[in-house]
Amino acid sequence: MKRLLFLTHRWLGIGLCLLMLLWSFSGLMMLYAGPSGISPDVRLAHAKPLPTATAGHWLSLSEAWSRSGLPATRQPVSARLSLQAGEAIWLVTDNRGQRLRLSAQDGQMRSLTPEQAIRIARDWWPGTAQAELQAAFSRDASTAMMNFDPYRPFYRVALQDAEQHEVTISQRSGEVVKSTTRLQRMLFWTGSYLHFLRPLDALGLGDARKPILTWGALALLLSAGSGLWLGLGRWRPAWLGKRPYPNGSSNPYRAPWQRWHLWLGLLGGLLACSWSLSGFLSNNPWQLFGQQGSHGQGHQHASPALPASATLLPLSQIAPRLSASTHGPAVELNWYQLGPHLQLQAQDQQGRAWLLAAVGYAAPLSEPGFGKAEILAAAQAGRPTAHLREATLLQQNDDYYYTGKRMTRAERPLPVWRIKLDDREASWLYMNPQTGETLLHLRQSQRSFRWLFSGLHNWDQAVLNHRPLWDIWMLAGCLSGVALALTATLLAWRRLSKRKPRQSC
Repeated sequence: MKRLLFLTHRWLGIGLCLLMLLWSFSGLMMLYAGPSGISPDVRLAHAKPLPTATAGHWLSLSEAWSRSGLPATRQPVSARLSLQAGEAIWLVTDNRGQRLRLSAQDGQMRSLTPEQAIRIARDWWPGTAQAELQAAFSRDASTAMMNFDPYRPFYRVALQDAEQHEVTISQRSGEVVKSTTRLQRMLFWTGSYLHFLRPLDALGLGDARKPILTWGALALLLSAGSGLWLGLGRWRPAWLGKRPYPNGSSNPYRAPWQRWHLWLGLLGGLLACSWSLSGFLSNNPWQLFGQQGSHGQGHQHASPALPASATLLPLSQIAPRLSASTHGPAVELNWYQLGPHLQLQAQDQQGRAWLLAAVGYAAPLSEPGFGKAEILAAAQAGRPTAHLREATLLQQNDDYYYTGKRMTRAERPLPVWRIKLDDREASWLYMNPQTGETLLHLRQSQRSFRWLFSGLHNWDQAVLNHRPLWDIWMLAGCLSGVALALTATLLAWRRLSKRKPRQSC
């Protein structure tokens, strides 16, 4: 049995050493690559103030929608008004999940021109001397993820500044979906592009990529686990009462690379097993965690359509409230709906919101946001057969709703309502009281997935989710993984290149 375990470790290590080296190195690069998209706070910070002098002449959402010529089967479920290339635009998500760009001047659905894309990029980074259209495309390696689908196709604009920014803009909605520096692009190509084996897509082997990721991680788990077991058996520390080897060492090997492979395996083997196991589970083999989909993210197009009777509110009535605000100048107007209640809110570049109009209330409102009764009623209406088990207004993160390197506070705002239901899936909802949006919907299987993937792969448990403790842990783990893979690669090369002596005649 021990011999079989040894042979398993040896030949799995020979076959997988380069894959482990690639995953360890690319994981190291991913630590500081930054988020893949634009968070709401970044979007607001780069938005241009709405000109209040002309706001009274803009079309309401319902007017713009009726003039767009879209069929009656398509209806807006969320909408915000912002300034793009000097023009007021309603950015709408319809009941099909499609992003639409409607002019607030005449209601026409406008396609973004290359000249407008260049201006949007220069407005995003003001002060840039030169900008040029680099490409028009539908999909590339950096926008291959499904969350970019509603925004396709894209323009990419290159800016001639010190950091060589590239801004990716949706042709469909005019929104900036990515803005990267030269360093960030280098970290992407050496990080997530390699980590998720994206080169296979370029070679026409995209269908094989997920099976390789899944079963390669499982094979690596077997290799790391067998190596850790064998290493612990061969390690003879005197302080554990074990008799040392004849050379007086607790390590049986004399060759430097073999000695280092054992030491690195003992130090980083458990972490290698953790990353391999969580990497294997991240691909949801055999649908162990059900249909993961968006990993609990809410879908706006699943909401009911915004009623035309409410969104017909003339903006001429809203414009005086924009200029009279005590906040900074408004950069966005947002329609939010929760059950029969609707609110039109304005936001400034710092994300501060104030109420412009409220529909469906018996008494006037003075502050933006939805009350507890409205939140609970909406949660119950969405699942009429379920009962509410618990409703808690969280003022700080919990184990499932938290910020991190790739999730900002704007994407996980506080306070937030955590609502537990007694439905078949034991659902938990996290609902934003300011906007009424369901920010996170987690089933029991997804909460298990959180621990088995994020907990073991990203190490974002509360005890480690602090800087610089997290950085020290992850850097040490990735570097040990790189070193362990390097020793395995050298040992594999020596094993494969060893020639058998010729037999004498």
